[in-house]
Amino acid sequence: MKRLRILIADDETSARELLRRMLEREGHSVVTVGSGREAIAAFQQALREGKAFDLVITDLGMPQGNGRQVVQMVKSLAPTTFVAVFSGWDARQGEEWSRWVDYFLPKPLTRYELQELLRKATTSLLPR
Repeated sequence: MKRLRILIADDETSARELLRRMLEREGHSVVTVGSGREAIAAFQQALREGKAFDLVITDLGMPQGNGRQVVQMVKSLAPTTFVAVFSGWDARQGEEWSRWVDYFLPKPLTRYELQELLRKATTSLLPR
């Protein structure tokens, strides 16, 4: 499986760090932030430096910019970036912003769900 460059945005430290450790064990490069504002800044900086993220995983309810804003910003700047919402809430309730989400990752997380996310994200990077 391709090694991915991943941005995780979650204000819940334990969830963010658990996900980071799981992804790093799989060999992926991971950057973590604790707010929507930090996620947007990190994503924009990575684009400026030519080190775009392959996958962005964001929580919905965060301070200083929520996950909806992160999703919309990522897709407006880099429409092919794979975006997953990592949340305990049912985020698919027909909201307009959710059409930009490529994958919904539930909390609590299982290893199977994480593997499925990585499979889909990696597949999305293949040339069409």
